[in-house]
Amino acid sequence: MNRYLKNLNRIEFVVTMACTGKCKHCSQGDHTSCTDSINKDVAADAVRKIAAEYNITSVMTFGGEPLLNWDVVKKLVEYARSIEKQHNKNFRFTLTTNGMLVDDDVIDFANRECHNVVLSLDGRKEIHDHLRKTIGGKGSYDVIVPKFQEFVKKRGNRGYYVRGTYTHNNVDFTNDIFHMADLGFTELSMEPVVCAPDDKSALTKEDLPVLFEQYELLAKEMIKRQRAGKPITFYHYMLDLKNGPCIYKRITGCGSGTEYMAVTPWGDLYPCHQFVGDDKFKLGDIWKGVDNLEIQNEFLECNVYAREECKDCWAKLYCSGGCAANAYHSTGSVKGVYEYGCKLFRKRMECAIMVA
Repeated sequence: MNRYLKNLNRIEFVVTMACTGKCKHCSQGDHTSCTDSINKDVAADAVRKIAAEYNITSVMTFGGEPLLNWDVVKKLVEYARSIEKQHNKNFRFTLTTNGMLVDDDVIDFANRECHNVVLSLDGRKEIHDHLRKTIGGKGSYDVIVPKFQEFVKKRGNRGYYVRGTYTHNNVDFTNDIFHMADLGFTELSMEPVVCAPDDKSALTKEDLPVLFEQYELLAKEMIKRQRAGKPITFYHYMLDLKNGPCIYKRITGCGSGTEYMAVTPWGDLYPCHQFVGDDKFKLGDIWKGVDNLEIQNEFLECNVYAREECKDCWAKLYCSGGCAANAYHSTGSVKGVYEYGCKLFRKRMECAIMVA
């Protein structure tokens, strides 16, 4: 076994490249002409492999839109459940969906089998509908919001995140967070867009002071709501001041390419879904394992101890080197430093300390 695969504990199945939407800020590009989807045999091979040989306990289903391949998602989960005891495993499944195809079957199955669900909503109707178009060019807000509310209600308002993305076009993102909170969602995440610097959605230098103000505004509002007995959770403000991140996380960061990988519909392995389709980042496949050790070693060095720029940063042991995909988009190297992202991270840390 590859010496780093013993640390592999999370796997992400890109169960289909097809999607029901045409989102302007999608890091994977236009999916409207994609039809590739994982079949039950490839899924079963992958599950057998990870159950028998690796320490994987966390399994994510992603896309495209995974509900377009829902029958295979269910078979994947059911097969994994059928063999987990013999391999001394307890799999934790996560489903990510844009909501367009959510129905009672999806809600019931996910609430029974999935430890977590990630529901994609970008906030206010006008913002969401501008960013997240259906293939037919219409906004999806009115379709998905009632479905998400029902989904969360039946989950007992736990084990989920409503996740949005902010771009250059909605740097006033706290209005989107507060809107989602007013819809009844209390577990929230709003991520900066991941894209090339010349993309129209890309954040600019001029956006930075506005974003700093937004993070401070969010922290103050969270404190206010906490005191009023109506708390909300914001993913980036979840901070353990007493213990901090464990030493392993300080070293490995997100773990893409070493402890975390993505499986494509055709069985190839990539460091994460944001690299799928770029052949130079193909690590191997589910049958042979990882054979592109040169690229894997690059990802092994994606940590604060391998970056001179991180040496004197006060937040380095919480950041652990940042997102490799962001580094690649901004510098051309996964070992580079996305300086803009560093500034945002440090501001989020300051605000997290305020809230903690």
